[in-house]
Amino acid sequence: MADMVDVAIDAGQTRMRLALSRNGQVTRVAEAPGLTYRQGVRPAAAVLAAVAAPWTSLAPESPVGTVCLGLTSVLGSADEYAALAAGLLDHLDATRILIAGDVVTAHAGAFGLEPGVVLAAGTGAIALGLDPDGVRRQVDGWGYLCGDAGGGFWIGRRGLDVALRGHDGRIEPTPLTGRATDHFGDLADLAESLYPAPDAVARIAEFAPAVLDLAETDPYAGHIVAEAAEELAATVAAAAGPADLPVSWTGRLLRNDTLRRRFADDLALRRPGVRLREPLGDGLDGAANLAAAPDLGIHSGLMRVTHR
Repeated sequence: MADMVDVAIDAGQTRMRLALSRNGQVTRVAEAPGLTYRQGVRPAAAVLAAVAAPWTSLAPESPVGTVCLGLTSVLGSADEYAALAAGLLDHLDATRILIAGDVVTAHAGAFGLEPGVVLAAGTGAIALGLDPDGVRRQVDGWGYLCGDAGGGFWIGRRGLDVALRGHDGRIEPTPLTGRATDHFGDLADLAESLYPAPDAVARIAEFAPAVLDLAETDPYAGHIVAEAAEELAATVAAAAGPADLPVSWTGRLLRNDTLRRRFADDLALRRPGVRLREPLGDGLDGAANLAAAPDLGIHSGLMRVTHR
């Protein structure tokens, strides 16, 4: 139906965004806190609960066609994905649900459904390379326990380590110690406030901007940022495979000029033939693009599709 509206969802660990879109163009956006999974709550139910508040504020006047959800985390089983799709069909009264990892929607936003390599660097870090023939290479994205090298949690965790060393006297206090106190409060109480928190990963990742801000003036922060750039460049180089595909990015980390410059320099050393270009859009734009696409093309093998 011509008067139908699509729904694009970018579900991150730090922030969730919902948008109404028509013909791949975002029209209205609502935001809410990122996903938090609590013990005893099924993952699908947690996602549906996080979607509920921003969805109410959008209140579309037209019926919903396709909902495309870019999800930052894995739900653990096919049953959970099925429950999430069924819940979205019901709560949003939609006709079709597309669910993919947020790196897939990031790719579709950065390249407008064309081939290339996208680096999604937010709380975590993951790269997805898609060749013109649909061959795909996904690199890292293993989560904060096992991977996400160079991502926001990775940077924030290392910056916090330096701050705490300065706090308890293992090293001389650095500017990171002061910034951590500003961010978290009294560092003597940090363990008791942070460990039980369901959003601990997001809170640590939110310290990454402080580390990035100090990269040019604090040697410790500068070393962390240099290592992050190297990790992100290695991730992208692996995702590019044998072809010199164009490379782009999404996520808040590479908005930082210092990290983006160091990342670009390191990538150029690893892959001199690779072209780095500004993204056409972000993950929310990518979800809108995919929702409107008559043919998912090179992204088709990466989407879970459910019809009413």
